[in-house]
Amino acid sequence: MKFIRKNILTAVFFSVFAILLGGALISCSNGSSSSDEDDDESSYGTKIYSESVTFSETPTQIVSAETLADLSIKSLTIKVINVNYSGSDDWWFTACSDSSWSNGAKLEWQSGEGANSLYLATITDAAAIAAYKANGIYIAGTNSATAAVSVFYVEGEAEESNDSGSGKTLSNQNITFTSDRIEVVSSEKFSSIENIISMKVKVTNLSATNCWITLYATNTSDDWNTGKYEMKGTDWSTTEANYEITEAETIKTYKNGGIYIQGTSGVTCTVTVSYE
Repeated sequence: MKFIRKNILTAVFFSVFAILLGGALISCSNGSSSSDEDDDESSYGTKIYSESVTFSETPTQIVSAETLADLSIKSLTIKVINVNYSGSDDWWFTACSDSSWSNGAKLEWQSGEGANSLYLATITDAAAIAAYKANGIYIAGTNSATAAVSVFYVEGEAEESNDSGSGKTLSNQNITFTSDRIEVVSSEKFSSIENIISMKVKVTNLSATNCWITLYATNTSDDWNTGKYEMKGTDWSTTEANYEITEAETIKTYKNGGIYIQGTSGVTCTVTVSYE
């Protein structure tokens, strides 16, 4: 009887031990389904910023110019994940190089759902990176949303954009429209460029949708025809406007006179001019 009782007690002991051990193994596992766990950050470069941010619709600096000044930067990547938002507005996140939306880079959805959605923007253009280094990195987004924000950089020398999508950048600046025409590219700057196949003017981050935008090749206020192009056309609902110039005579007109822009007074935006 003592032998049987001993064996029973032994069996009970090992059964309890096995349950406890199994429970310990389960408690040590990582059950997170966050897309952040599956995201390989090593491809983004060296992390220089990682904080929880509460967003507003006004760009706020997250990385200072001093942090970036001595770095050799080939590319910058801004990452947003773990979004927490109780409102009904669509989520949006934009990085820029100052509080006036210059060099705006919209963070695009990459993967995940709900709070685990991953948003990224990667900046590679030399002119834009120079502006970020000079002024710092700012970010804006859906008002009152919170999220984890990280910034990475790849060491090296940034290259001037020269692909068919954007071309070589001539100008990238923030503008507030007034009653006067504003010069965005001077004729002097064009004089050093021999061959231009096409030019693109892109307006982004418009502070109002119901506005008009017009390009000119002269600053003469009573000249309403030279180079005139109404960028917004009939689509008044967008916050962007794009114009591509491919005709040789029109390109020549802008090269001789420069590019001037005019729009609804008080509206702000970012204007980028590039060429191929």
